[in-house]
Amino acid sequence: MPLNQLADEMRSCRICASKLSEYGVVPRPIFGGGDGYPVILIGQAPGKTEYQRNAPFQGDAGASIKSLFSSCGFRDFDGIVYQTSVTKCFPGRRPGASTDRVPSNSEVNSCSPFLTKQLELLKPKLIVCLGGLSWKAYVTMREREEPGYCLREFQKRMPQDLRVPDLVGRRFLWRDAVVLPMIHPAGSANGSRAQYPSQDLESKRLLREALQQL
Repeated sequence: MPLNQLADEMRSCRICASKLSEYGVVPRPIFGGGDGYPVILIGQAPGKTEYQRNAPFQGDAGASIKSLFSSCGFRDFDGIVYQTSVTKCFPGRRPGASTDRVPSNSEVNSCSPFLTKQLELLKPKLIVCLGGLSWKAYVTMREREEPGYCLREFQKRMPQDLRVPDLVGRRFLWRDAVVLPMIHPAGSANGSRAQYPSQDLESKRLLREALQQL
């Protein structure tokens, strides 16, 4: 399957339409990039700004990660980074909430085949996982390929049990790619950055190193 065909399939997906409608969201899968991009950036889900602009990584978190890439000498972010997320649609917000809803397990499971196919088709050299949902998606895919991986690597039985110190600040090799889990750059993750400053700094150092080796 060519990448553009997969893109058409993702854009036409309406599996989660009923769930999204509970939060006033019209299904609109959001991602960006093309064949041959050496880096894939995997977030949790598009945010409100992405939903409004119909493009990935447009808000403050996007500005933060783009600034980090720029500081490493990569100013053509949209030209080298395929941008996607674990779930492809803005999940909406619960009534009265100021932050986005975390996608449900059913939404994650529905989108999982798309993320798997994106990785298979792109064959990236660098996979950057932003936030817990993204790290766990990586470990879940790897566990599927290598049963018992989570227990062997992290001494934990389930990807859902993983926390920042288990992954952030570490470099993994998978499918001929470097995998770098990072704390999500969104402001809502400031608590994790404050709690784990050394892991946060080390993950950024590893990103700079990986980008320099592309």
